Amino acid sequence: MKANLRTLAIAACLAIGTGAQAQGIFVRPEVSFNFASLSGSDANSIKTKDAVGYGVEAGTRFGAQDENEFGFSVSMLKFSLAANNPSNVVVGHVQVVPLLANYRYYFGAKSDAIRCYVAPSAGWTNIKADSKTYAGTTLSSFASNGSCFTWAGAVGALVKLDDRFGVDFGFRYTEALRVRATNIKATVGTLYAGINFRF
Repeated sequence: MKANLRTLAIAACLAIGTGAQAQGIFVRPEVSFNFASLSGSDANSIKTKDAVGYGVEAGTRFGAQDENEFGFSVSMLKFSLAANNPSNVVVGHVQVVPLLANYRYYFGAKSDAIRCYVAPSAGWTNIKADSKTYAGTTLSSFASNGSCFTWAGAVGALVKLDDRFGVDFGFRYTEALRVRATNIKATVGTLYAGINFRF
């Protein structure tokens, strides 16, 4: 009886593993270097400092050559603020959290060691801003939180290490439309790198 149960368990694990591999399920954590541009009446006197971010994407790859990929990603980007006007000192942060649906198209054959891709995305971004501006002895504070529609585009390459692991890198441009609550529009350029795990 125990031998039969063990055999069934092994067969089930193999079936699950084979099914997952056939579907091309992947998870891709990444780290990124980000530079942002803020515009809008609430951002006229401040600018961002470049920041390191992180994120993760999961989804599935499909097609005769595994050329199509669809997934969802979430990232955390937090920028420190500096003053545009040298007479003011701004202390604060802008936190940008994009939640995106992503499509990738890979060029080349499934067996290629390096495959370039293009990746349009769309989704929703939460922007949280807080700052304190010091001009002499005068203190002005600002804090707000809001969400908006976002679109993005990326180009990059996936370097295949073996059938399950790869190194992913590229450049992503993200446009977060103006948030009504903050009247801030964020444009983010991202250089990213990550590890691709395929199950």
